[in-house]
Amino acid sequence: MKKEKNLILAIKALSVFVVLLVFALAIVLINNHDKSKAEETKKTLFAKVLESYDDFLLVEDEESDKKYTVSVKDKYNEGDYIYITYSKDVEKPDSIEVLITSKENKDNIVIEKEVTTVSTNSNTPVKNEKKEEVTTRTTVTTIQENKNIDEIIVDYAKKTKETIDTYVLNESNKEKAKTSFCTLVDFIFYDGTIKGHTFKELSSSAKAKVIYYTLLVDGKIDEKWPGYKDVINSKYNDAKLKLVAKYLEICDYVRDNQPELYENLKSDFALLKGSVSITWDFVKSALTSAGKFTASKLKSWYETFRG
Repeated sequence: MKKEKNLILAIKALSVFVVLLVFALAIVLINNHDKSKAEETKKTLFAKVLESYDDFLLVEDEESDKKYTVSVKDKYNEGDYIYITYSKDVEKPDSIEVLITSKENKDNIVIEKEVTTVSTNSNTPVKNEKKEEVTTRTTVTTIQENKNIDEIIVDYAKKTKETIDTYVLNESNKEKAKTSFCTLVDFIFYDGTIKGHTFKELSSSAKAKVIYYTLLVDGKIDEKWPGYKDVINSKYNDAKLKLVAKYLEICDYVRDNQPELYENLKSDFALLKGSVSITWDFVKSALTSAGKFTASKLKSWYETFRG
């Protein structure tokens, strides 16, 4: 009789425990669902600050030219380019991040909007004539036959990185390490060849992967021999800036033309940020080194950077 009572009590206790466990799991799942739903509904706005006041800004959307008033607690300056994240109302943002300050924009960087040129078949304007819009875009042709070339060159870049990992263990390997880095940079920027192939022959994803390994090579060598590029030809001094700019340009193309590959490139860039110290300030410097750029490029590079 006593054993039966103990068994009944144990069953009741277990039942209560199971019910509580199910209840707790349900709460966790609901919270996660609500959180995911909230994240999915997040919206963003890339804008320029036109006027700045104590508790609000007048901003202009760089894509649509629409103007909005945005509530703020912090101080922003006229001319700042900002990235706004909001849930429902842009006037009540969840967060605001400054991409380019007005001072940086004035001193270093030229922001220009994309221009669509309009042309007609005649030099003389004709009323009611339908005009043809011509937008210039640089395209990269991906050839299926290049698959083997991609594998050959990416494997070469990967093995170079692995070789550098061993080179840095011995001081006598410094010159070999520098030569390995220069070979990759020449291949990417200066029409160099590797195994009889050029950088232009690669697909977009393979180009990005080669740059990925080249940045890792540079970071590893510079960790062992800081400033090693200063004593090579001057064209290599700003190679890291050029490599980052080139990688982000490829990301732009892939996102627009091969979106299924974009997440992989973005993930690799997230790894690079931690491995070779790529900050947003460094990305802005890369933008500057690349010459004039559009506001939309600033936005797209930031979105790749933030992951």
